[in-house]
Amino acid sequence: MSGSISTSQDLSTTPLPLTLQQRDEIDRVFLKASGPILKIISEDKEDTTSDSDLLDYMLVSIMSQTLFAASRLLKREHFKDNLDLDMAQAETLQKHPQLRKIIRHACQTRSFSHIADLTIFQIPQASDPVRSSQDEDRSDFLYDSFVRPYVGKAVDGFYEYLKNNNMEFRGPRGPYYAKFCSIVQSSGTGKSRLMIELRNKGVIVLYMNLRDRSDPGFPMRDLVPARILTEDMDCTAAEYTARCCAFFTAIFQTLQEDLNGTLPRLRSGNPNPVIKSWNDQMCNMRSNARDEFFQKIHSRYEETLTKIKIPNPGEKTDVNTAAPTAEETTAKLGSMSLTDEKIRAPKLEGESFVTTSYNNMLMALGILTENKDQVSNHDPKLVIAFDEAHPLSNMSAKGFRPSHIIGRTINCYSRNNNAPVWVVFASTTSQVADFSAPKSIHDSLRVAVAGQLLYPPYTRLGWDQNADSLSSTSANNVASFDHIVGFGRPLWKSLVGKRPISEVLELAAQKLCKSITFNANEANQALAILSQRFGLDICLGHPDAVSYLEKAVASYLRICFSTTEDRMWSFTGYPSEPILSCVAAVILHRTPGDVDNVLSILKKKIDGGMVEIGQSGELASRLLLLLAKDLFVRKDPPNGVIQDLLYYGSGDAELIDCRKVSVIDFLEYLFGETFWSRTVVEAKAAFQHAYINFSHWVSMTEFISPPVPDQTDADSLSARCSSEEWTLRHWHRTSAVQCCHLQPLVDKMIPIYFDDPDLGPEDLNRVSQIFISDKAGKNRHEYDLGLVTRTHDSIQCLSNLPYIALLLDLNVEPKLNVTFPEKEPKHPETDRCLRIYASGISETTFPFLSKHSGVASQLRGLVSRQKEAPSQTILEALVKFGSTARLRNLQWELQDA
Repeated sequence: MSGSISTSQDLSTTPLPLTLQQRDEIDRVFLKASGPILKIISEDKEDTTSDSDLLDYMLVSIMSQTLFAASRLLKREHFKDNLDLDMAQAETLQKHPQLRKIIRHACQTRSFSHIADLTIFQIPQASDPVRSSQDEDRSDFLYDSFVRPYVGKAVDGFYEYLKNNNMEFRGPRGPYYAKFCSIVQSSGTGKSRLMIELRNKGVIVLYMNLRDRSDPGFPMRDLVPARILTEDMDCTAAEYTARCCAFFTAIFQTLQEDLNGTLPRLRSGNPNPVIKSWNDQMCNMRSNARDEFFQKIHSRYEETLTKIKIPNPGEKTDVNTAAPTAEETTAKLGSMSLTDEKIRAPKLEGESFVTTSYNNMLMALGILTENKDQVSNHDPKLVIAFDEAHPLSNMSAKGFRPSHIIGRTINCYSRNNNAPVWVVFASTTSQVADFSAPKSIHDSLRVAVAGQLLYPPYTRLGWDQNADSLSSTSANNVASFDHIVGFGRPLWKSLVGKRPISEVLELAAQKLCKSITFNANEANQALAILSQRFGLDICLGHPDAVSYLEKAVASYLRICFSTTEDRMWSFTGYPSEPILSCVAAVILHRTPGDVDNVLSILKKKIDGGMVEIGQSGELASRLLLLLAKDLFVRKDPPNGVIQDLLYYGSGDAELIDCRKVSVIDFLEYLFGETFWSRTVVEAKAAFQHAYINFSHWVSMTEFISPPVPDQTDADSLSARCSSEEWTLRHWHRTSAVQCCHLQPLVDKMIPIYFDDPDLGPEDLNRVSQIFISDKAGKNRHEYDLGLVTRTHDSIQCLSNLPYIALLLDLNVEPKLNVTFPEKEPKHPETDRCLRIYASGISETTFPFLSKHSGVASQLRGLVSRQKEAPSQTILEALVKFGSTARLRNLQWELQDA
């Protein structure tokens, strides 16, 4: 025997702390659930080789069920559960062949609990009690965060989404393939909690988590469904199909038993108490009821699987001979209508088991949920939820995707039934939405059966659910960690109070970079850090754009806003999330040289055409201004602010990148110490109490002051926010604004707050703005500065307070000019505007760049592409003739140059 194979002496035992009565209980439960398997094994001769794979499969099943039953009993009796359920695998039999004899002996003696006494099934006790305590504490903290009161309306939106899906299933737009759909969104946005929370809408929720066994996340992996659907994937498509049919059959049978068991106790005729009682147990991630339910599923699964004929590798019984080949199907797709029913999916192994068990379950479910006065026919009644479902999209070694076969299984029982029973798959990757084609249709095609449609994934999980209201926090206190952490996805706030601030910040950093450490030379990490704060625009026509955006949503916290109905395009971005912006800033400036490296990667992406620079140098302007503020606040930081991820103080401390910064001091840093001497004395006095605090940029899609909608047709939320509230809300989340491309006169806005007691107690009366106009042409635009006014119809930010107009003319020779008019007595508001013309990215205009020459060089390269446009870019531009007045879109002779 090789060194990797055990001998009989290797299989030592460490008896579990169980009484004889408790061991008998395990044996009784096992005998009741696994009688057919025991009979087969007992009658099988030890030296048989006729069907060794099937025999090993049954032996593994016995191992699994024994460990599962023992583990459940240990938890119930409050003993330490150190059983490793993941050891019940075929690999364990191969490594320890003596196990076969031990399990056979257990079958003959009907004594199974001693299998769990084997040391190989027990996790070694932790030698470090402190570490063990930390692990338990972390588990408690994750659980507490998961069960805290639910905030937001995302569950209402998802409920309506399922209801609409059911209405459309056989509607005029159909036919849809099957009653399954997906939730796709990045980490920490509340996908798991959303599915669980459906229970409070009167929906029966069966939640299952398929995360990888090495993933320590929460909710934890559900062993039974994860093993059946994601492990031992060297099987054939027919074998996996049988597994899926047996699994769904077991689900429906177990649900029917559970629901029928509650009906005799239902006297009032109202099903809601029964549903609530069942959900309260099954949606509690620490409930013994979940263990018991999945054990029942496993037993019925094993029983059903033995009844389904699994073809030998040479057989092709999993393919309907009447079904077309992939090539035939592909040829027909071009002329096929969406309602064409001529192309049929192959019949599944075990299909009759699934459909029969499903229809039987509906009888129980229909009685339980029948309430004509309160529930419509399309309201969702049962949701079978698979979380962390992305492994199902991986191609197996035998050339099939598990997702396709699962989709076919759902199709076989739901295609002719309008019951509002749904299967939901949730993941961070959009691949989970591709549960599409049956085996008879080519894998690359996004058509299911006969052109039937799939539902676009649900992405609207909400935002800012835990944010402080505008009136509850003073403008002077918005930089505190406790305030900032409430904005964005709910994950961050759910951690507060349970763990130190340092762990919240480190977790955010790890999720943003998909790594414990930041590598400034790794493109995906660099783009994540920059995109979150500086609003990188990805060119959707670039060949790398789709893969990058999918990866960014799956692994780098980018948010999916929506997906087209054919699921070919997703619209994504980084919404305003100031706590993540602060983390990104800390990461970016932690190590000298990282800023240069990150900008170098950005330059390559721009030269390659994947990232847009804007028509007027908008990207370079965003980088210049925010990097300047980053460097300024780090020049001489005060004590007590949060300036690193490893912070262990209180939550009322200020984040360094959200602190208010004096406008006077910042402009001196940006333009040099002589800045205020370039204009009248009144200018500096006017901004004596003025501050800025921006930590990131957000983009607008409309004018600052959009046209007022017809109030008879528009809802109240369509009305324009007042300019004061608009500015103050950006101040509260420390965001600055990149205006839409068609916005007249200005391209950006940075909020100003006047901390002046003479202005009264209302923060709304203390705000103003810095308006910025970007230019990147070869000619000067200095005279355009005088045209900037906040009274323009598209801006309408009227105030008695002074404001600033800054024109950045970044692609011409350096120059700095500053003007400020004296206040006219007859015009109390007038145009009290500090006007700044700053041209060229150089140390002359921006003296702070003298200490950051690498940054200056990189920024100059971002104003306009330095490299000659590749031929592909020229060809693309010529196809878009007339789209602009630029030469590349007009001179077709360029292709001959």
